[in-house]
Amino acid sequence: MRKIGLTLLLCGIAAVPVAAQDTATPDDFVCAFTNECTEAQADDNSQDGPAMNAQGGRIGEADRSFSLSTSGNANTTRRQQPRATPRNTARNTARNTARTPRVVATQPGRVNLSLSFNVGSATLTSAAQAQLRSFAQALQRPQLSAMRVAIEGHTDSSGSRASNVSLSQRRAQAAADYLVAQGVARNRLQVQGYGFDRPLQGRRASDPANRRVEAVRIS
Repeated sequence: MRKIGLTLLLCGIAAVPVAAQDTATPDDFVCAFTNECTEAQADDNSQDGPAMNAQGGRIGEADRSFSLSTSGNANTTRRQQPRATPRNTARNTARNTARTPRVVATQPGRVNLSLSFNVGSATLTSAAQAQLRSFAQALQRPQLSAMRVAIEGHTDSSGSRASNVSLSQRRAQAAADYLVAQGVARNRLQVQGYGFDRPLQGRRASDPANRRVEAVRIS
């Protein structure tokens, strides 16, 4: 019974791929295609953020104001206040740690959309739909509004070549159709399925990592 239960569990995991990362934001996609806004994203996260004191705690409003109380020794009062770390230092730390783009161009103008599907299916999961909603919003941003994109489907070499070409085409088409439903003009999109003919660099065709849908900048 334990073996049967373990087998069913493993099959269930294989049938529903789990997204390897959180849903990307439109800014993540803009950054991946333009490489222009990484610094701006970091600034957005650190701007108006709490300053930090020397002990690593937040500096509250009481910490920032100078006490005008005449009771007690003024020098003692000053020494008791924690020494504040300059805000610039806190911001620099935030820039290094607060924001990591959730999508990265694997090559200039080529981004893995990180879409998930059930095994053998071209039906978008809810996570894939969320990812495509963000991408659709990015495509309507001023930085990308004139960009034409190829939506390319890829598989690993499990099964026949014909079935994999068909599956990769249907997955790419499903992604493109969803983008159109989100307001992206269809004439900006080109759809192509390559099956397992174009594995990732350094990967065997049989590697499951080859199962992907990519967006490639055409113009």
